[in-house]
Amino acid sequence: MPEPVNPLSASPDAQTPLGLDGATTDATNGAVTLDPQTGLPMADNTLGTTESTIVPDAISSLPVYDLVDRAGVVGWVLAALALIGMLIFFYKLVGFIRRGIFADGFAKDVERHLSNGDDKQVAQILSRRRHPAARIGLFGMTLSVANSENREAASDIIASHARKEIDGLNSGLRIMSAIAVLSPLLGLLGTVMGMIEAFQKMEGAGSRIDPSVLSGGIWLALLTTAIGLVVAIPATAFHMWMQGVIARAAAVMEDVCTMVINRGELAQKGALRASNVAELRQAAE
Repeated sequence: MPEPVNPLSASPDAQTPLGLDGATTDATNGAVTLDPQTGLPMADNTLGTTESTIVPDAISSLPVYDLVDRAGVVGWVLAALALIGMLIFFYKLVGFIRRGIFADGFAKDVERHLSNGDDKQVAQILSRRRHPAARIGLFGMTLSVANSENREAASDIIASHARKEIDGLNSGLRIMSAIAVLSPLLGLLGTVMGMIEAFQKMEGAGSRIDPSVLSGGIWLALLTTAIGLVVAIPATAFHMWMQGVIARAAAVMEDVCTMVINRGELAQKGALRASNVAELRQAAE
């Protein structure tokens, strides 16, 4: 008499029950193995889900993101440099505005009041300004300039304060200059590496060279150079503009400090000029 057959162990197919959606699964670990419609192994989309979680769809769908991703490691390095450059630019711009760098029209008022010998009015004008030249000038008004020795000592002290102010304004410009210089070089490095890879593929293909493979490798290689130039050109323009702003602020500081140190001579010249004008008026009358 034949032994009864266990229906659960009759065939290997019995150990792979169907899932809820009809897909064949493995009874040991529950992993989906076959697609019931095509009979092919089903792809595991766990990696794609993780990647889409890390990078939002709104960012990954941007054309710029796709180009940078195609450029590889060099492209992402250039993107990081561009982000750093933008942060430095806006940080410096806000710092210039808060320090009142663009409001430097008070130098003429300072000269006029010093010529009239009105030191109190000069102190009031300087105290209402946030410009570094106003702070240094207000500090210089507290120093004695009665003789040449005092003026020389006051000049050294004021020059030291001015250098500190200029160094504070120049902070961050070296990084911007480095970004402007290194970005095209990194782009050229990526292009050279891409061309080397493209020609290696040509060598491996032998006589069966596909022109589309060669052209695709070349344009991907040139992509890093284009990204490097896109990063370097604005960085260079921002760096030159900020240098011009700082140079103008330094010139205003120099003018105000010179007037404050020589305020005694300015008052004497102003009094002499006023007396000459009064004598001319009397002679005309």
